[in-house]
Amino acid sequence: MSTERKPGWWYPWIFVGFFAVIITVNGIMMYFAHESWTGLETKDYYLKGLAYDKNVAGAKAQEALGWDVTLEVKTLDSSEKHHKVAYKVIFLDHNGKPVESLKAHTFFLRPTSEGMDVDEPAKVVEPGVLAGEVVLAAPGQWNVRVHAESLGRQYQLVDRVLVR
Repeated sequence: MSTERKPGWWYPWIFVGFFAVIITVNGIMMYFAHESWTGLETKDYYLKGLAYDKNVAGAKAQEALGWDVTLEVKTLDSSEKHHKVAYKVIFLDHNGKPVESLKAHTFFLRPTSEGMDVDEPAKVVEPGVLAGEVVLAAPGQWNVRVHAESLGRQYQLVDRVLVR
């Protein structure tokens, strides 16, 4: 009996090694995908998608208002655990006059992680001017969203700010 191996005895191990590398790389990618996932950015995304035409009509109506809206954000106090921020939103109508009878709600949304968002009713400090202070959990980029209404007319401001 011969103890010599036949030529090509190792060919099946090429396939085993190939698939072992593929499975290992896929496992590593699945691990990092799972560990770095911060959650859904949008809740009720299906319903929001169905309301797309309504949102487009609302954007056109907002543009027709001709309002000039300015957002100012200023850091008041910053430490490792909190960042106190003052904001001011100025609403001017198409004639450059302050928008009367404003009611608004302000949202500070963290684009990179869940659980840090802040929302509060905005205070009207003078005609056409909203202001307030919020305490944010971390520095960095924040999306500021202001939903305002005046005499049945609605306006939505979305802006990204950097908190230091």
